[in-house]
Amino acid sequence: MKSKRNSEFFNKKIVITGASSGIGLSTAIYFLNCGAEVIMAGRDIDTMKNICQKNNFINAIIMKLDLKEDVQIIDFKTSVVERFGKIDLLINCAGVQYYGDIEKTYPQDFDYILDVNIRSLFFLIYQLAGFMQKNSCIINMSCLYGNKPMSGMISYSVTKAGIEGLTKYCAGEFALYGIRVNAVCACPVNTNWFDYIDIPPQEKKNFIEKMKKNIPLGRIANPDDIVKVISFLASERSKNITGQIIKVDGGRSLTSSGYVHYKGRVNMNSRVEPDGESTLYKIKNFAENIFSKSENIPTDKKELEKYIEDKMNESKFSRKIESSYEINYTNTNKFISPEKEIELTPKLYSYIKSEPMDFNSKNN
Repeated sequence: MKSKRNSEFFNKKIVITGASSGIGLSTAIYFLNCGAEVIMAGRDIDTMKNICQKNNFINAIIMKLDLKEDVQIIDFKTSVVERFGKIDLLINCAGVQYYGDIEKTYPQDFDYILDVNIRSLFFLIYQLAGFMQKNSCIINMSCLYGNKPMSGMISYSVTKAGIEGLTKYCAGEFALYGIRVNAVCACPVNTNWFDYIDIPPQEKKNFIEKMKKNIPLGRIANPDDIVKVISFLASERSKNITGQIIKVDGGRSLTSSGYVHYKGRVNMNSRVEPDGESTLYKIKNFAENIFSKSENIPTDKKELEKYIEDKMNESKFSRKIESSYEINYTNTNKFISPEKEIELTPKLYSYIKSEPMDFNSKNN
């Protein structure tokens, strides 16, 4: 077996974020076994300590880091420079993910995932790049959904697209200093990611088998598969490679089939709507239902709004009618009921009449 001293990474100064789980942890273990000095940064200090104690990694430095806090990143930079002085390799594996389509993704959630996945990555590179030198390199973790968006994961997909853009920009700017920047686009990978999608244990195997059918090579990658690519990009063997997004997806990007989340968009919406039905679907079905009945519908604007609100409450639709959904008698869009013409705002009218929009129901 090759000794640590014969490894090209022996005594290299390496910083890895997201090192407490998944790909980040596997990457840290690999480089520690190569004799590198590794700063393992993450939120789960106990896990990192246990791994290092179990494997007697005396060359590991464990630091707690919450990437959504700028102050922590600045303090982290200070600690890294005090311990290392210079940085040979920066590997950014940290990230979070939320499930939700456009309608069910709160702006606050969108801001949070952008802060952690892309803004913090920029800020970390901004803080540490000055302590890198010729032949240093930066490796970012991306995902297939950055260039092939996944249904029901708008915020995560957007951040991964941003990571790829940031990677290419930094590669062009840092090339002048001999610093290479690349990204690994990995998907899917069998990590603790499966623990966050709320799959019953008995269903996990079936879910994985279903995913394999969309992968030409017929297998889901393990973290070690990704580590091999990271080690290649960090080595002398890739000294002329920069600004590249290396796909490790088993050929998944060659297929035309998109990935639909295990729970489906309807059930994902249960984070906001208890019964999981899309708000737009409820409005569409409700409007079609009440306007198709030959009952006396109020003509007065306020009475009509009250009528609709009461009907919604009867159908357990608890959300109040927003101002953008109000009946507007000056608009040219008209909905014809058996009794009368009722004019609607463009927004509500489009919800009721739009066929291309994908309204999900429990029966679909």
